[in-house]
Amino acid sequence: MKILYGLMAFIYRRPVQLVLSVLMTLVLGGMLIVTIQFTLFDLQWLTFLGGILFAAILSLASQASKSEWVVTRRTRQLERTRELLDLEKKRAQLAENSLQVADDRSRMIHDLLPNPLLYVDRDLRIRQHNRSFLKLTDWPADRIDGQLLRDVAPREYPMLLPRFHETLAGSMVSYSMAWSAADGSSANYLVKQVPYPPGVQHATGFYILMLQEQAGAAVASVAAPVAEAAAPAAPLSMPRAAITGDSGETLYLHSLSDQLAGDDPKAKLVRALERDDFLLFAQKILPLRDYPFEHGCFEILLRLREEEDNLLPPGGFIPIAERYGMTEEIDRWVVRNVIAWSIKRQQTDPDWVVPLFCINLSESAISNPEFARFVLAELRRTKFAPNRLCFEVGELETISNHKNIVRFIAALKPAGCRFTADAFGSVKLSFTHIHGLALDFIKIDGVIIQNMFKTPADLMKLRAIVGVCQKLGLRTIAEFVEDDRTLEKLRELGIDYAQGFGIARPGPIIDQIR
Repeated sequence: MKILYGLMAFIYRRPVQLVLSVLMTLVLGGMLIVTIQFTLFDLQWLTFLGGILFAAILSLASQASKSEWVVTRRTRQLERTRELLDLEKKRAQLAENSLQVADDRSRMIHDLLPNPLLYVDRDLRIRQHNRSFLKLTDWPADRIDGQLLRDVAPREYPMLLPRFHETLAGSMVSYSMAWSAADGSSANYLVKQVPYPPGVQHATGFYILMLQEQAGAAVASVAAPVAEAAAPAAPLSMPRAAITGDSGETLYLHSLSDQLAGDDPKAKLVRALERDDFLLFAQKILPLRDYPFEHGCFEILLRLREEEDNLLPPGGFIPIAERYGMTEEIDRWVVRNVIAWSIKRQQTDPDWVVPLFCINLSESAISNPEFARFVLAELRRTKFAPNRLCFEVGELETISNHKNIVRFIAALKPAGCRFTADAFGSVKLSFTHIHGLALDFIKIDGVIIQNMFKTPADLMKLRAIVGVCQKLGLRTIAEFVEDDRTLEKLRELGIDYAQGFGIARPGPIIDQIR
């Protein structure tokens, strides 16, 4: 009965194998009949051939039984897999419910805040807002999210724009400005732009927190640094509140930069410059095509020694430097020390050749004609090759500070310095704002690179940027490259250089450049 059951199961589940087996049995049976006919019913032959036929039947039955065992085993495996999938679905549902509860809780907290708060992504679209911000606009609550900030706040947008690039580069920015409400009234606010996620060099977006200033407080220009006479930051034990100094500037907002600054932030930065407490870091930029810089290309980054010693996120000193108008001094320190480090390295190793150094500059350095003259003087004094310096300017600066950038490039380009437009495509997909700029490189915004496999529109953006740059003779650099798949796709698209954690992480310059 077991053999018969196996045959029936085999017939039901394996019709193709059954047909083949039956055909083989019929052929074998036919051969037996022909053989019997020609052997004249010899008993020995009949016994021999009967044994062969019996063995064939046993083999067929054994195969059917084995197939049934395999089917039963696979059925149990499928049932077990189905049980695991059901369990994972339940876990996923629980996680989704927990996320929804957390999201609802976060939304409730945001809506209960008395201060306007909104989150903006790298495309400068509003992704989240609270009820206090809604009162400043005449937009319906269900239509603000996903809208461009310039459409929701057209009057304030030109004043906000110059600081966005600094925040997206990982810096917290504070300034005062007037904001008009939907009813026509106006109030003075301390605006705090906080990059998200915190502690990264290239943020995916940022929060805008607005704290209404006390009546009579003066409103400072967005681009103007905080007056040096303002009161120092409040102690950390005080509540998260604003403190108004003699000039009316609101200086204190609880943040990492305040913790790092201590009681006298400006004095701390001055001491860091005097004692060389800043550290030069470098990150490799990898050539993807046939015309690399023969001795390498690196972006220069800056760290404060205190950040490294205390394991604090990088860049916490930048808002303090902006507050006290010290960003240009820091940029001068970077240029001076990159040149000095290179010359010292050449003296110890005469065969070493200087690579291309890409240096990010602040808006204040670009706007001051004296900074360009300082760079030229350093080049003449040290006899350093100008074509080994490449200065990076942010895309937002090319829009808001176009005239000064044109003048800055015109002052240094004849000497041989190179120039890059950083985070290109983060604001708009257009080349009009770089018209008249003698650029050498276009560094494509990292969000476009990260999303090119997820969003067809970003891949189309990337193809368009590469196509135009090739026609204009501009080399392209892709940032935020984190894996080999992205790297191969960039090669396929014709990108010239790539930079990111998938290629090399930033590190002390002495360790990165050999």
